[in-house]
Amino acid sequence: MNKDSQQNPDRSREVSAAGRPPNILVLMTDEHRLSAIGCYGETPCRTPNIDRLAAKGVRFETCYTPCALCTPARASFLTGVYPHTHGMATNLCEPGCRNDEIPDSPMLLSRRLGELGYACGYTGKWHLGRGVASAHETAGVPTTRGFVGQDFVGHGSGGIEYPVFHDYVKSLGAEFRVIPYAKDGVKATGYGIVDAPPEASVPHFLANHTIELIDTFHAGEQPFFIWHNDWGPHGEHYVPQKYYDLYKDVEIPPWPNYEWQGADTPGPWQVKLHPNRKELEWDDWAEAVRHYYAMATQIDDEYGRILQHLEELGIADNTVVIFTSDHGATLGSHGGLTDKGWSHFEEIQRVGLIIDDPRPDSPLHQPGTVMTQFASLLDVYPTIIELAGGADPQKNVDGRSLVPLLRDPATPWLDSVVVEFAGLGSISLTMLSIRHGDIKYGWNPAGAEELYDLAEDPHEMVNRSQDPEFAQEVIEMRRRLYTFMLETRHPSANLFRQSRLGWTVDRHFKTSPDPLPVESLKTAVNW
Repeated sequence: MNKDSQQNPDRSREVSAAGRPPNILVLMTDEHRLSAIGCYGETPCRTPNIDRLAAKGVRFETCYTPCALCTPARASFLTGVYPHTHGMATNLCEPGCRNDEIPDSPMLLSRRLGELGYACGYTGKWHLGRGVASAHETAGVPTTRGFVGQDFVGHGSGGIEYPVFHDYVKSLGAEFRVIPYAKDGVKATGYGIVDAPPEASVPHFLANHTIELIDTFHAGEQPFFIWHNDWGPHGEHYVPQKYYDLYKDVEIPPWPNYEWQGADTPGPWQVKLHPNRKELEWDDWAEAVRHYYAMATQIDDEYGRILQHLEELGIADNTVVIFTSDHGATLGSHGGLTDKGWSHFEEIQRVGLIIDDPRPDSPLHQPGTVMTQFASLLDVYPTIIELAGGADPQKNVDGRSLVPLLRDPATPWLDSVVVEFAGLGSISLTMLSIRHGDIKYGWNPAGAEELYDLAEDPHEMVNRSQDPEFAQEVIEMRRRLYTFMLETRHPSANLFRQSRLGWTVDRHFKTSPDPLPVESLKTAVNW
């Protein structure tokens, strides 16, 4: 272990003598939509190990990412604050990313856990630094940010571009090759069959590393925190034949919003509509989904190996396991969308969150519980700190520990959740989504606002922002969003206030706590 992993050894011995704090294992996937998690609803996708975690633990039904993009979401997980605060608001080396190496700070989750006597390990995708030092910052890789383990810089093309992975494959006497999908014509996404055994794949390689970390930390005196990061099921969707065969003859029904008439109307989603979508049929998208589901199932199998290893070592009963993802995926939804970002839609903003705490005396030990209150990926940071015995877990972070909520479901809780997006692919913009109850509001400063009634329209097919029947909801959601922007010092708060949308809200609520008259609301909505 390096120096970072052994911070405060006296503290470690003290807590061990008093009763060892729990080990904490975070299993994070990349671009994982809820339809690829069995316990989140009816789906052809098989994820028995994740489902078992949900049966043993607590599943959060409506958890949202702070940003539906890799770097911002992961930086928020590590810092506990929104992207507009930590500065990595877009992917590395793009406009909007003020830091191409995540700044070192005592407030990083790994640093705080180190101070609490934890050994911190890292596996897999990082995407929080290029590994290039500057006059202002050290190279931003896991082993310079409080972890021991793997240092993979950049995105990594699903992990297959790194020499260490190919060295591993060669050590098995194998070669990593991809057999392209044979059908002629335009493909919906990138996918293919890995011409090698499952052991010669990235998910297996990563699981091996996490198992090695567990063994190393188990031999020491400190409790451990391990952050395991798969590149999948983010594309390219390259899967061993064994896993593709589970789905090759499975019917994949179209997404309920696949035939979305709004796809041809102006909106930020235009950036991510498939360039050949008019040539594609649902069968083309279904084939992409089969490969995507196959990758999700392979990752789930590797989770099973890791969890079984905890059992074999006899430490599963003192290891909190958290499953989540950085964001969701489109895969043809809403009229042929690809990738993520560029919309206010649920399929990219909602993520799975499951916490399995096997300790009988823990408030998180509530097998099979489903929480319907809003949660955010930001809440995981203070939750982990509280589980580790840290004081003031909510200080200096935007999330809230979930422990009090699970201790008493009647605990006053936030009734709104916010997602932000600042661009992708060297295109900068500002988009903010806020959900309150079943109403979802989206602000697009350069275009029309959006409002969806998720109770009546769960697949977000009809924008009601110009509907007089929803005038009160529009004004209320504008007010809530503006309040959030002020409270979190969002850099676009003044822009919102100066726009006619914000001006209407600002002017009225400065003078009266009462709702605007209906006629005024209609005027404000149809400005």
